[in-house]
Amino acid sequence: MVTRKGRQMEVTPMKRLLIVLLIAALAVTLSVRQVNAAGPPVGIRYAPPTVTLATGKLSYVPGEAIDWRYTLYNGNDQPLVLTFMTSQVYDLILRQGGKVIARWSTGQMFADIVTSRTVMMGETMELNGSWQVPGKLASGTYELEFVLTSTTTEPTGTKTQFAVGQTSTRDLSVSFTTDKLIYRVGTTITVKYTITNLTSKPLVLTFPSTQQYDWTITDAKGNLFYQWMANKKFAAGVTHLTIPVGTSNSFESSWDIPRDLKPNGFYIHFTVLDDSLGVLKTQRAAVLMGSTPPPL
Repeated sequence: MVTRKGRQMEVTPMKRLLIVLLIAALAVTLSVRQVNAAGPPVGIRYAPPTVTLATGKLSYVPGEAIDWRYTLYNGNDQPLVLTFMTSQVYDLILRQGGKVIARWSTGQMFADIVTSRTVMMGETMELNGSWQVPGKLASGTYELEFVLTSTTTEPTGTKTQFAVGQTSTRDLSVSFTTDKLIYRVGTTITVKYTITNLTSKPLVLTFPSTQQYDWTITDAKGNLFYQWMANKKFAAGVTHLTIPVGTSNSFESSWDIPRDLKPNGFYIHFTVLDDSLGVLKTQRAAVLMGSTPPPL
């Protein structure tokens, strides 16, 4: 019995049940609000980092140092914090047929200091270097794995392949470049393959038709997004190109990136259609494409 201003009010079993239910509902509401407060803010978009790894050349001759470039693009709506427990930031692992041939960190010393690096929204982190692997590699195909030694659980590692073999034409210098590393959709990408004749006589390149080269753009999974020779016609018949001693010749081409292309990391393969170039025939580069297209 409850006394209020001299009046008596009876709390019936039904009223007790209603009070209990109201208290329980209030507790659930507070619990849900606490969970929501701990979760990500509404509208935050999550996307795993986009990473690429490419060697400076698609093919190397035995004894050459392997040059490489790694990129990580943060496409999130929030910063990506990378924490390293030692001064080691990355590692490289070289494999052939699944067998580990060499590891970059072997025999090296790293300081026991904790460091961190923040990759802001829309920012790209780039690491590059050159690795002189132990001994001379035998001819064949090799896999190079890049490992970012950060404590983050984000997928930041990646792999690429390159070949080791002999070239049938010595004393040649070949380079393949893109005019940028990062492109906005709706802009133009320009590629250039340059070959320099360092031999003691003119270099004669032979092509099966009037077509001298081809190049493609694929994603990391090998899906084809662009091929230069598609929908083009070339006259039949063998053709030749002569590069005098001490001079260079460049094959340059461009592609207008579609405005609706989904942001991603892409690989470019450029092939000069002359078999005498051997392992130098095809070159590769990695780029990032995405973000908002420029105004029309």
